[in-house]
Amino acid sequence: MSHQKEERLRAFYRYDQNHPFASMYPLLAKQIVDDLGVTSGRCLDIGTGSGALLIELGKITSLELMGLDINPETMVLVRDNAKRHDLPSDRIEFLHGDVHALPLPDNDIRLVVSRGSIPFWDDHATAFAEIYRVLQPEGVAFVGGGFSRYQSKEEADRMRPAWVSKDNPEKRARWLHREFLEQALSQVPGAEWRVIEDGYGTWVEMRKPAQGRFVAEDTKGASHAVSEL
Repeated sequence: MSHQKEERLRAFYRYDQNHPFASMYPLLAKQIVDDLGVTSGRCLDIGTGSGALLIELGKITSLELMGLDINPETMVLVRDNAKRHDLPSDRIEFLHGDVHALPLPDNDIRLVVSRGSIPFWDDHATAFAEIYRVLQPEGVAFVGGGFSRYQSKEEADRMRPAWVSKDNPEKRARWLHREFLEQALSQVPGAEWRVIEDGYGTWVEMRKPAQGRFVAEDTKGASHAVSEL
């Protein structure tokens, strides 16, 4: 990598007070903990990028943190960001990999999170199936894109990129349509899921039932919209 390219990469992934979403990530992490109640166990962040969400979760939980990214060059940058936020870099384990073939065993992860990687998935049904596979029984995933409902709507609207619109015909915007997500999720037998549209973002919450609990093979999950707050 050229020095110039490396500097651009460092600037793009630098997570500090000047990051455009610096005020959002702590609130999103708190929302996830408040809603899901998971504060310990193994946590996987898919498409970790700067590591911002993992870092903020690490500050308020005792989770064992794992960041997965398709770009191995981000791993050093996440360590730098962790140090910048006084989080020991050895608290974060790094995996180079793809959501469509997660390099993890079955039933391994208590909490899966991902913010912002979903527009770039090639096959959403396969990705959701992989996330479900690695979840532990009673594990939960929270993946999608958007902001935290703990923010003001005005702040969230200012942060939202122009391309994030259901009217956008680009392939990367197809996940914004509920029907698209429901169709992909319905191909994951046994999963319990809901699509959340709260005015701040579009998210999927997916759970794996406890072992020994009967789930029909043709289960299509429960999906509903959460009213805008």
